Amino acid sequence: MTKRIYILFISLLFTQVVFGQFIGKDAVSKALFYLQKNELDSSKKYIDEADLDQELITLPKTWYYKSLIYKDLYKLNEKDNKNSPLRLTAVESLKKLTEIDTTKEFIESAQKMMTYLASTFYNDAARSLNPQAYKNAEEYYAKYRELILLSNTGTDLLQQDIKFKLALASMLNQDLEKQAKKDSTKIEEVKGVYKMVLSLDTNNGSANYNIGIIYYNEAVDLINNMDYDMDLEKLNEMQDVCINLFLQSLPYMLKSYDLKYNEEATIKGLENIYHGLNDTEKEEFFKNLEPKN
Repeated sequence: MTKRIYILFISLLFTQVVFGQFIGKDAVSKALFYLQKNELDSSKKYIDEADLDQELITLPKTWYYKSLIYKDLYKLNEKDNKNSPLRLTAVESLKKLTEIDTTKEFIESAQKMMTYLASTFYNDAARSLNPQAYKNAEEYYAKYRELILLSNTGTDLLQQDIKFKLALASMLNQDLEKQAKKDSTKIEEVKGVYKMVLSLDTNNGSANYNIGIIYYNEAVDLINNMDYDMDLEKLNEMQDVCINLFLQSLPYMLKSYDLKYNEEATIKGLENIYHGLNDTEKEEFFKNLEPKN
């Protein structure tokens, strides 16, 4: 009986020695061991220790596994948290990895992580496109953009940028239209977003049309709320402001007309603008014009 127990003890000891040989002594190796066992909390503990080791922080594998561990923890624990600290740490780790991984040892897997994390920021940006959270939406979109370009510097994001800015401007414009008394700061903000779209694509029909309509509506609101009992000098000043707004609207609406964007509404808009400018000839032209489409 004693002999059997002794043999068993020797066998267990041997097993422990072999087990120990498979785990490196450094924190990254321990983190990887627990990651393979899907024990993410233990894995995080050791990869955080590696972050404090002056030798380990120079190794690409340290930042690769840190980004992988934090990405998995984010998916597990903070997927619905738009401000997830775990996700931000994963992103920062990926950025450090790209700086020091000169041999591109982890490039393929890292790019997949970047693409995944970028998609989560894009989704959060889309979900935040509302009057209360749109500033956050812009931040999330910036993170999405940063990660996409980090994973592939040659990616063309022009159309994606335009799409996002149009969605942002449309949301802000719709909220503005609900207000009985328009906030001039908000009006300028909406125009600013549409102008950013035009800086990317001068032929964008939606941006041209909507800026034109915003300027036109500003003039109409002033006219509708004008106190005609005011003194003549003040009345003339207000009329000059309205004319200036119509003139600012005009080139955008003409561009929308050239682009055949929202043609029926654009033609009606031009008719009204020329009416406001007392240009009866052009007003009649657009009044009698039939949309081609």
